[in-house]
Amino acid sequence: MQREAWAVLLILLLAGGAAYAHATTTTEEFSRYNVGWNGTSNLAAEEVRDLRGLDPGATLLILAPDRPFTAEEVGYLRTFLDAGGHLIVADEEGAANGLLADLGSTIRVRPGNLASLKRDHTDPGLFTVQVVGNSTLFAGIETVRVNRPAAVEGGEPLLETSILTWDDADGDGRIGGKETFGTAVVCAREGNLTVLGDASLFVNAMLAENPKFIENIQPVLVDGAHSRTGTENLLINAVAWVRETPAAAAAFAALAVLPVAWHFGRKRDD
Repeated sequence: MQREAWAVLLILLLAGGAAYAHATTTTEEFSRYNVGWNGTSNLAAEEVRDLRGLDPGATLLILAPDRPFTAEEVGYLRTFLDAGGHLIVADEEGAANGLLADLGSTIRVRPGNLASLKRDHTDPGLFTVQVVGNSTLFAGIETVRVNRPAAVEGGEPLLETSILTWDDADGDGRIGGKETFGTAVVCAREGNLTVLGDASLFVNAMLAENPKFIENIQPVLVDGAHSRTGTENLLINAVAWVRETPAAAAAFAALAVLPVAWHFGRKRDD
C-alpha cells in the first residue's frame, strides 16, 4: 500500500512538473520565456526595468520596443549616454522613432521588407550585409546575416546591403513592378547610440548566425520595461513576481513545507 502511494505521488509530481513547464513557456515573439526559434530565452542578458542610475560602463539593449517612454525615462537615457553608456535600439517597425526624436537623434527606422540576391539561403529575406563603419560592436566582423531588416536613415552607416537589394513590397520574393535594386543602410550610429533595423538578430534562431556580434555586445542589459522580451501570460508573470519578491517567495516556501511537516507530525503522533 505504501509503495502504491509513493508511485501515485511520483506520477503526480511528474505530471505537475510537465504542466508547470508548459504553463510557464510562451510562443510570443522576442519573449525571454519563448524557447522556440523566435524567442530570446538563449540570449545572455540581464533584464532591467528601472532606467535610473544605469552604469555608464554598460551596454543597454532596447529590443523591439512596444511601450512609450516617459519624459523622465528619456532623461535617464540621455544621462546614461552623456556619461559614456552605450545604447542599442533594435527595431524594424518604426516604433522607436519617437524615442529617437526625443533623444535628439536624427536616425530613423523606415519599415519595409528588404530582400536581396546576395544570400546563401532560399529565403531572399535572409541575407548578408557588409560592415562599413568603425564600431566596437562589429569589431573583427566583415559581414552580418540579417532577417528581413528595415532600412535606417541618418547617422553614420555601420551596416549596408549590397546593390542587389530591394524592398519586396508585394512579398513574392522576386523583384518586379515598381521595385528597384539599390543599397540600403540597416544599422547606423550617433556617438554611443546605435540603431539596428533588425530586432530578429537577437532571437534564438539567429544567435548562431552572428556569434561574434553577440560576443561583442556582452555583457548587455535589456530594457524589460519597454522591450517585447516580456509576456502577457499571467501565470508566468505571477511566478516572476514571486521570484522577485522575497516576502512572497518565503510565504510560498512555507506553504510548500507545511503539508510535509503536518504529514510527518501526524506519523509521529500515531
